[in-house]
Amino acid sequence: MQIWTKTLERPITINFLLIDQFSNNSLGNCLEPLRACNAFGTKPVFEWQFLTLDGQSVQSSSGLPILPDGAISDMKRCDYLWVNSSYGYEKNDTSKTRIALQKASKLAKTMVGLDTGAWLIAAAGLLNGKTATIHWDILDSFADRFPSINVERKRVVEDKNRITCAGAMSSFDLALLIISKHLGQSSKVDLEAFFMHQVTALVADTPHKNARDPLLNKALELMRKHMENPLSRDALAHLVSCQVKTLDRRFIAEFGVPAGQIYRHIRLSAAQQMVTSTSLSIFEISLRTGFQNPSAMTRAYKTRFGVTPSQSRSALDLS
Repeated sequence: MQIWTKTLERPITINFLLIDQFSNNSLGNCLEPLRACNAFGTKPVFEWQFLTLDGQSVQSSSGLPILPDGAISDMKRCDYLWVNSSYGYEKNDTSKTRIALQKASKLAKTMVGLDTGAWLIAAAGLLNGKTATIHWDILDSFADRFPSINVERKRVVEDKNRITCAGAMSSFDLALLIISKHLGQSSKVDLEAFFMHQVTALVADTPHKNARDPLLNKALELMRKHMENPLSRDALAHLVSCQVKTLDRRFIAEFGVPAGQIYRHIRLSAAQQMVTSTSLSIFEISLRTGFQNPSAMTRAYKTRFGVTPSQSRSALDLS
């Protein structure tokens, strides 16, 4: 069963190794969900820095210059090392790069290959005997070059402490996978709504896992459309053409909690967004998110976030 929410004892530490001509799209699709997670909570849950092979600036494939925090040789122990490479991966596949990755692998709990980053990780011997994927344009040549790797045409592949993804668009799927692993399915639901992301892709958090049930996608869409006047459980089930028990069973299988709990979570997430980013009154926000009165919303809000809406607003000097 999936876990709906998890509590972290400390922030998750991530190092992004940016290889010259890296994909800025891949970086953004990973970084923005992490930033959003930090913004949703009361304290940062992800910490990151940017590294390059020699500590000098690099450019993305679109010419965006990046001044890093340091060289990979300066890297401290971390939870994740994300290797971001795109064009020029063969040129960057040098003995120096391989040695640097081999040393860094001993300091990172998990290594992640973005776009063609899997090629450099594989060249360093760090994917031997693993299952992996890579940008599909070079999937066949990757399989030929590294016969000890079980290569699969998937968007995201996780094999113990190695994760690889197929390209820029699948980087967002990868970020959601990692976020849900550490924070639970509740954060995934929030991020999908925040980025208006429809889950239709294959996400390999378990082998051969299919895309999310379309019934659940439809139910989530209805929940987000009907926040001011929340649908009853019976009405929601009727609109997605199933029984209430069937709807709850499917939600529990996917998220670990029944539909009603997710509905309440979505409304409170919307309330927090309005509290922290608009000047709407607490009374107006409670109406827009389907609570009977401001007191009811305030109680639910404090239970969820640990502070009242007014305290959230005061912390941001928005009151």
